[in-house]
Amino acid sequence: PHRDEDGLRTRHLDQLMTWRRVPNVRAGHLSIFIAVTAVACSDGPTAPDPEPTYLLPFPVGDSAQLIQGNNGSFTHFGPSAYGFDFRMTIGRGVTAMRARQVVAVEERYLDGNRTPGQENLVFLRHDDGTFARYYHLTVNGALVSLGQRVAAGDTIGLSGDTGYSTTPHLHVDVTRDCVAWGCQTVWIRFQNAGADTLVAGRVYRAQ
Repeated sequence: PHRDEDGLRTRHLDQLMTWRRVPNVRAGHLSIFIAVTAVACSDGPTAPDPEPTYLLPFPVGDSAQLIQGNNGSFTHFGPSAYGFDFRMTIGRGVTAMRARQVVAVEERYLDGNRTPGQENLVFLRHDDGTFARYYHLTVNGALVSLGQRVAAGDTIGLSGDTGYSTTPHLHVDVTRDCVAWGCQTVWIRFQNAGADTLVAGRVYRAQ
């Protein structure tokens, strides 16, 4: 692997690669090097599932407290209304909520930096054109490479406390046809979290 000028880890995989500069309302702009395989390009997004299947973003048997859920008053409103913040100590395993391909990786920032726009992250693109975003990972906490395909439940990173964060935690959300911060999030349900749609303050165990 090598790092490009913005610090994003990339790997030459004989892929079709394009630069995309995406807006980031937290800190001007973030250049994300998007690498899409020729197969992914030819497939394109499929028809959206009526209710796609998602898993909690931590391993089966693990538990985490939801500290902010959908429509939270602190930061989960407007485009970010359908985000989830799970309290997680630094270094806990973060797992893929759905299968598909890694399209962005950032892992250079130090924990506790308290700087908006300097979050370590992993983004995945799903078959239906949606994107899963995993924020606030620890330094060197991305365990996947750009272009890599992962299965639901695979470990993709380690939790941390980077960027716009007041405590170690993991922020996850899903967007459609748009991956930048500020894109509209969409409602999702976790199939292994029990019957409810997640309530802030409760502890959830991945079943």
